[in-house]
Formats: sequence, structure tokens, C-alpha cells
Amino acid sequence: MVTCQEPKGPATDSAEGPLTFGPLIAGVTVPDPAEWVYVLRASALIDDPIGATCYRNALNAGHMGPDAHPETILGRCALAGPEHMETALHTARLAAAEWGGSPPARRAALAEAFRARLREHADAVTGLLVEEGHPVRLARMEVANLLTFYGPETTDWCLRHMESEHTVDGRTVVLRRVPDGVVCVQPPQNTPALSVGAAFQSVLAGNALVVRLSRHAPIAAMYLVEQIAVPALAEAGAPPGVLSALCTEPAQALDAWLESPLVDDVLYFGDSIRGEQLEKACLAAGKKPILELGGNDMVVVWRDAPLDRAVDALMESYHGSGQICCAPNIALVHPDIADRLTDRLTECVRALRPGFPDDPEVVLAASPNTAGYDATLADARRAGARVLTGGRHLDVHGHESDDAVFAEPALIRIDGLARALKLRSVRYETFFPLLTLAVPVPADDDQLLSEMVSFVASGSYGLRNSLWTQSPDVIDRFLRDVRSCGQLRVNDSHLAGVPYLANHGGPGLSGDRFGELNYPMLRTSRLQGVSVAQEGPTAGGDAGPYVSARPRPRVEAVREYPPGWPPEDLPGGLPAPFTEAFHHDPYPTLHWLREHRPVSRVISPDGPGWLLTRYDDVRDAHVDPRVTCDSKRISAGHMWMRHWPSALRERLFTHLLDSDDPRHAELRAIMRPFFSPARQEQWRTRVQRLVDNRIDQIVERGSGDLMAAVAYPLGGNVLFAVLGATPPRMNHLRAMIWRTAEWNNDVPYVAALAHEVDAFVRSAVAEKRRAPGDDLISLLVRARDQDGLLSEDELHGQVMMMLVAGQDPSINSVGNSLHALLTHPAQLAELRDDPSLMATGLGELLRYESPLPFTSWRGTLAPVEFGDVTVPADESLFLCIGAANRDPARFPDADRLDLHRPTPGHLAFGHGAHYCLGAHIGRMTAEAAVSTVLRRLPGLRLDGTPGWRPSQFERGLSVLPVAWDAPKDGGAR
Repeated sequence: MVTCQEPKGPATDSAEGPLTFGPLIAGVTVPDPAEWVYVLRASALIDDPIGATCYRNALNAGHMGPDAHPETILGRCALAGPEHMETALHTARLAAAEWGGSPPARRAALAEAFRARLREHADAVTGLLVEEGHPVRLARMEVANLLTFYGPETTDWCLRHMESEHTVDGRTVVLRRVPDGVVCVQPPQNTPALSVGAAFQSVLAGNALVVRLSRHAPIAAMYLVEQIAVPALAEAGAPPGVLSALCTEPAQALDAWLESPLVDDVLYFGDSIRGEQLEKACLAAGKKPILELGGNDMVVVWRDAPLDRAVDALMESYHGSGQICCAPNIALVHPDIADRLTDRLTECVRALRPGFPDDPEVVLAASPNTAGYDATLADARRAGARVLTGGRHLDVHGHESDDAVFAEPALIRIDGLARALKLRSVRYETFFPLLTLAVPVPADDDQLLSEMVSFVASGSYGLRNSLWTQSPDVIDRFLRDVRSCGQLRVNDSHLAGVPYLANHGGPGLSGDRFGELNYPMLRTSRLQGVSVAQEGPTAGGDAGPYVSARPRPRVEAVREYPPGWPPEDLPGGLPAPFTEAFHHDPYPTLHWLREHRPVSRVISPDGPGWLLTRYDDVRDAHVDPRVTCDSKRISAGHMWMRHWPSALRERLFTHLLDSDDPRHAELRAIMRPFFSPARQEQWRTRVQRLVDNRIDQIVERGSGDLMAAVAYPLGGNVLFAVLGATPPRMNHLRAMIWRTAEWNNDVPYVAALAHEVDAFVRSAVAEKRRAPGDDLISLLVRARDQDGLLSEDELHGQVMMMLVAGQDPSINSVGNSLHALLTHPAQLAELRDDPSLMATGLGELLRYESPLPFTSWRGTLAPVEFGDVTVPADESLFLCIGAANRDPARFPDADRLDLHRPTPGHLAFGHGAHYCLGAHIGRMTAEAAVSTVLRRLPGLRLDGTPGWRPSQFERGLSVLPVAWDAPKDGGAR
């Protein structure tokens, strides 16, 4: 790797590899760090969010090395310890004493030196911002804004305020600002580099800076410090201790700053809730808090506004997916033009699309944490606002996805300012792509102007506000009465950098009661900046096409297949088992095999084996002692796990599903008390409540994906309630688990996925050892620690098994049952009209589309006879439950869905000793979901093409798009 202080070319030169940064103390990199944090290129995380995240976690934990997937790594930054922070503060204190007394002209030269080097490195900084996830259009604007901020206009104006000399009555009077001393800077996670660049201006006042960088995106910021700020300081003759930059844990750094007598100021960028907490802590510790917090900026669009230009400015709300603190969040629109502006804006917002950050047409940034986005839209619907567009979670290609990293740009309209004040999106800052249009009740213009200006002026956030109008009187009124913010814009871009004006700053929740337009040199008097554009926005120029310094990384699966794979089609062009075409519709192939080759020698991606398709053969194989479930004794099991790290494979695959009697019976006996029918029945009320809560969130939409809206969260919530574990990011965990259960040679980052599963299991077990409860993991921990009934490997293996096998049968039972009904409308109508049919109907739905069409791999320990075929010893067996459940010898006319059919003996939950322990919960979950969906979503029908998720053992949907008749009463329960 390249250390930036080594003269080895630009930071984004692909030949040099990822960048490496150590702790920077007094302008010098500390050698021999002990621990690193790795940063992956944003395009890798966008392309494969699950695999790349797991790989990053494995890198940071030291389980994997950078040589596994080097093309994905942007750089690494050494983690600094408490001793590094203490040294940085001591050197800063010594440097501040010297630098604070230096001549103002010497410090003034620093601004131009910094700007000159920033201009020289602008392309490299832009490239690094893009690699960290900033859309290139936004990255260029951010660099341009920083160059503007360090332009001669702003610098000269600030310096004039630093010192003035007057002669009065024979005296020389000097008014000057003196530096506070040591300023510690905590930049935000979303724009650390640009915030560090802005904070650097405090050095011009004579302060020394100690910067704490986050683990999330430290690379561009460290590059800015090492390649631009440190050389500029040296050129100005500043002592080296003026600037230090460390990557540390945030709590560790803040605690050190509050406790240290060496620290004078804490300059904090972040959200308002944490900022207010920090402000109190700083004041209690005798430190000056300088807060640069979130905003909830407003734009007033008057009736004579040029609509096209106003719409362009409002579209800045979506730059960086709304994760910019000074992006507009709320538009107050004159009623006379509200409908026209709404239509134009809706069209523009709907045209926005996700994409990779190096695409010049893309303005959206990845925003995987969408809990606030979902809650805000739900709040808007409850309050009677119209959600004109938005609400989905999208992948980089614009497809709705359970593990998406983009939030669909959303636009809300609400009529009446009093109603608008009740909206969450108006009361609180938002950091996702959502704009709220608030339209006042029609009135005469004088009253409307008073209401709109008053609404803006009374906002609790005081960052930046805008106006669009051609009326001088309206402009004068707006400038006169809106004094509660750091900056005003009139007929101008809300985001563009403007000479003389700072990019940050304001009172209220965006700063504090002493907040102001924030020039870090001048943080004592109250200022306000105004920009009135005469000829439209002046930001930037025509930039040439963006060319990434390195191609987008893409990690491919290993794809090592056994001889004979892929197999040829069967007679009649039927797809062979386990091929991609087979997964889309396996039943024609299974029907043919059951009729012609019921015990068939086949090739799978995990090698050869024998496929059983008759009911009797599959059922008998479940109980035959010559058939093993131990994957370590089965050739296909060895092949399936061949890309797992060997230590994890040996440790985690020691569980109930992967063992034979007598150990299997012993493990099952440990868990059986938790899965008694009486205990499982206790979950019925909770399951029903979960189903109702999920449908409450979608019932008024009239369309949606039942997998994402109902089946996925239902299965996950039930599983984690049973386990007693703290739910993680459910979408991430579910997608990760799914990929570990796919064909492993088709899965990128498979080793990283395995380490992620292991990390979760370890954390869940440790949590229950600290705080046991009445849950499954606590039961297993007691069996291990108190009763000695389990080994540590078996304890971890049992938890891993539940993660992999505990939610998917429920998810697939819900999704498959709903799909079967939607593709058989007469059966759906009959069940809706006669809910008592669920008594037989649920078993028929599970039989017809089994959630697990294959068992996990089985193998023969001795020759076993199936009909007139003898399968030799040491062969892999593929037991097809899906084919057995459609065997006409057991279920006449088996390919027909008949909700009246009795189905005793169906194999959807297995058979014999390995019959699913949680079958009752699975049935109960499916029954509650199907019954409630049919009751509460009238007119339910397919509204698109369902998608099946590829998996070797399961048959489950990835998407089930439906529409229904949205009830006017909200869908009474």
C-alpha cells in the first residue's frame, strides 16, 4: 500500500494500490500502528452491499487480509489509541502558544497556500470523495465550495475583522481577536473531508487543531490533511504541532477532550440531538462548544417565481440523497402556483435514479439506514399528507430490493401550514431524500406573505433559508423579517458556494443560542450573510466528463464446478435439476423424473448424487439408519462447504440438522421444552400483532410487495423473539443468511459472509451470558455452562442453525401460500368467503408449494434400496420434498390446488426424527399472515411478475408484487 507522505503519485493511481494513513501527530505519521480500519470503495458496497460489508468487517476484525479482494479497497487508516491523542493535545498546546502570536500577515498567507494546493489536488480530492460515495456532481460542488470559501473575498473580509487599529484623542486603539488555543474537531460521517477543510480556517486565527476522523470515511479527509493542509502550514512557517489528525472511536476522543485541561474548544459537526448533549457536557467541563448541527432548511416559492429555476433549486434537496445539512427540506408554495409546481416537481423527482457515484447523471448517494425515512413517510400518511412519489428501497439498478442501499426519492405535499407543523418531516431534520411541499390555505397576498414569512422565521433550526420571487417588496419583507438563520438566499441555488459567505452556521438547533454564520476565525459576534442573485445560480462551470481513476470493482464468485456440470437438458428440453431454469419452475422436471427415473443419478454444483422424487422413497430416507445427515460424511456436503474457512466449518457445523442419532436425539431433547405445542401456541397473539402492524403500514397504498412488507419482517421478528437475541439490521442479516445457503461456489465474498455469521453468533451468545432470559439462546447457554450438555462448538452451531433455518420456512410458507392463492383466484375467493377452509387449506398450500423442496444433503453409510434401485454406500442423496408432496401415488391429482383436500402425511416440515421442531410456529405464522392479508386487503391481485429466489434447498419468493382496493377507512382490523 501507498503512504501519502511517500512521493509515489496521485492518490487515485490504480497502479499504486490502496492508500495507507497512520496517526498524524504534529504533521508526522506515527510508525508501526497496531490496528487498522479499512475503507472499501463505495461502488463495491453499492454493487454488492452484503458481501462487501461482510468483507470490510472481516478485514477490520483481522479475519481476512486485503489480498483477498484488493480491487475493492480504497485505503486503510490506523486506529489511534489514548496515548496518541494525549501526545497530539500536548503538541497542539505548545504550537498554539507560538502560532497564536505570529504576525497576521503570516497567517493570511496560509489561506492562499491552502487554496493553491487544494486547486492543484482538486481532481484527486474529487476522485476520493467519489470513491467514498459522493456522487461526482456533488463532489465537484463540494470542492468548488471549499475553494470559494478560501477565496480572497472571504479570507480578506474575515482578516479585516481579526484586527483593526484606530487613533483617537492621541491614543492608538487596537481591536483584535485573539485565538482560543487548542480546537478539537469532530467532523460528520457523511462529509468529513469538506468539514475538516472548513474547520481548518480556525488555524488562520492562530489556533492549533486536533481532528478526530471517523472509521466510516477517513480517506479523503486524511488526504486533505496530509497532502494539502500540512504542506500549506509548512510553507507558511507554522510549527508542526498546529495540526494533528487521528482516526479513533468517537466516544474515546470526546471523553479525552472533555477531561483534558489542554483543550479549549470543541467544534462538533453532527445531528442536533447529540449536539445538544455535547454542548451541556462541554459547558460542564469548561470548554467552548462550537456546534455545526443539522438543518431543516425552507424555501419560499412566491406566486411570481420562475418555476423552472425554482424547481431546479428544490431538486437540490435530493443531492447526496438529502444527507447534506444545508439542503432544502421544506418548500412553502403559494397556492396560486402550487399545483403547477407540484406537477413539475413530481415529474423531476420520479426521473431521479440510483447509480454509481462516478456517473455524472447521478445525484443520489447510498443511504442504507432507512428507518427514519420509512417512519417519516408513515407519519405523513397518518397526518393526511399526500405521498406523491417515493417509499421504496432500491438497489443501484432501481429495482426494489430487501437489501437495497438507496431510498427512493420521496415528495410529500400537505395543504395548510397548521397541518404542516404536525409533520415529522417539518419538525425534525431529515437526512434522506425527501422534500415536503407545504401549501398555505388560500388568502390575500398580504396575509399569505405574513403567514409564510412567520412560518420560516419561527423555525427551530437556523441554518439557511431561500426565497424565489420577482417582487422587490416580497424580497424586502423576507430579508427584514427572517433573522433566525445563518444565511438567506434569494433567487439563488440553495447549495452553491458564494464568495464572502460561509458554507455553514446558524442559530437555534443548527448551532446554539449564540450561533451565527460560521467563519471558524470569527465565532463571537452575531452575523448574517445575504446573497441576492441577479442572473441565477453562479455555482461551478461546465465540467468535462468524469473519468474514474480506477474501474469500478466487482468481486466475482469462485465458480468451481465438478466434472459434468452443467448437465444437459432432459428429454423434451426439460431443464436438469439444480440449473437456473429449473429453479424458476422445477415441477415439470420433477414430474418427468418421478415417472421415468424416480431414483436418478444426477450432477449438482456440489457434485454427483442420487435424486429421490417418489413420496415413499423420500419418506423412508428420512428414517433409514443407513442414511446420514452429517455433512462432514457426505461428499456433496464437503463440496458445498469447500469455500468456508476451515476453522468455522468445523466449529459451526455441529448442530441438530447436521448430526445423526444418538447425538441428534440428545441435542433435540435439549431444545424440545422450548418447542412444546403449548409453548408455541403462546406466540399466536404476538404473531397476529406483528401481521397487523405490518399491514397497517401498507393498507392505504393500494399496491406493494407482500414479501418485503409482510413475509420478510414477520419471519425475522418471530425468529428473533424466539432466539431472544437483539435484532440487527434485519435486511442485512437475512440477505447474508440467504447467500450462505445458496450454491457457495456462486457466492462472492463467501468467506467474509461466514466470518460475519460467526461474529453475530459469538455476540448473541456473549449477550445471553451477560443477561440471560426466557429464550432459546439462554436455554442453550444454560445447557452448556450449567449442565454440561453441549460443547462450546455445539452451542454456537445450534445458534447458527437457527439463524439459517429458523426464519426461511416461515417466510416461504407465507409467500408461497399467498402466491398459490393469487395464481388460483377461484380458490382465493373461496377461502376469503369461508375462512374455516383454512383448517384443511393451509396443509394443502404447504403441500402444493413446499417451502423447502429439498432437505439438506444426506448420504448413504451402506447400500440402500429404493424400489428396484440400490444406491451404493458413500453416495450423496438429494431428497426432494417438493416432488414427494406432488406424488400422485400419495396425493391424487397432485398438481391441482384443492383447499378441501386432507393432507395428512405431507412432508413440508420433514418427517421422523428430523421433523421440524418449530413446525407449529411456522404453520401459525402462515395462517395468521394469509388470513389477515385476505381479510384486510380487498381485491387482492397480482400486479407484476413474481420473482423466485435462487437457492439449493429452498423455494421462496424474492418479490410478490400485488395490488388491492385501498380502503377509505384505513383498513379496519
